[in-house]
Parts: sequence; C-alpha cells; structure tokens
Amino acid sequence: PVLAAAGIPDFRSPGTGLYANLQSYKLPYPEAIFEINFFKQHPEPFFALAKELYPGQFKPTVCHYFMRLLKEKGLLLRCYTQNIDTLERVAGLEPDELVEAHGTFFTSHCLRSSCRQQYSLDWMKGTRTRGGRSG
Repeated sequence: PVLAAAGIPDFRSPGTGLYANLQSYKLPYPEAIFEINFFKQHPEPFFALAKELYPGQFKPTVCHYFMRLLKEKGLLLRCYTQNIDTLERVAGLEPDELVEAHGTFFTSHCLRSSCRQQYSLDWMKGTRTRGGRSG
C-alpha cells in the first residue's frame, strides 16, 4: 500500500489506498465508513478501521515539527488539517492553534441527543481511571 510520510495508509490511491481495500467491511460504497448515518446503523466497520489508524502507533513527520518551529518563531497563526491522526498535537501544536476540519481522534462524543458527553482520547483508549469521565 501507499503510505503517507508518517506511515499511515493513504486513502485514495487506486488499488492500494484504504478506500480500495475496504471490501471486508461490506460497505455500500467506500466513503460510507465515514458517514454519520451509516455509522449510526452499522458502527462496526468504522471502529474496526479506527483501530488500525488509532493514535500512538504513528510518529509526527519533519513537516509536523516544522509547523511547531513556525509556531515557536511566532509565524504560525493557525494550522488547518484534514488529518484525524492527532500528529499535529503530538508535535506540539495546541488545540487553539488547530482547525481539525474532519474531526480528530483526540475527542469523541456520545451521539445520543440526551447525552452528547465528550470523551478524551485517553478515555477511549481505556487508560482512564475506573469510573472517571473527561469533559
């Protein structure tokens, strides 16, 4: 497979990208794995894929650290990213310096309208203390 610089599989390369290799999930079309209405009915494919892409197994690239250097020099006003991998945060950018356009693994939310509780990455990984909630 084609890998991005951080070692994360690319999404769109014909034949080798993630979208081309989602047959095992029996999706109506590849992008459905990221659509909220499909997720509400069939969350299993998303969680299986998310486990493969989950933070902690990939490291920031030179480019991520270059963005941190720009921040340290006062030259970075905001970092816009479509990546969900949290590598900008790992490299040292703060949440208020980021616009994570496609969301992020860093936070998750309960979808029930009566709940909407926010959960941290640590909570989702299971590294939280028993009974503790993030918010």
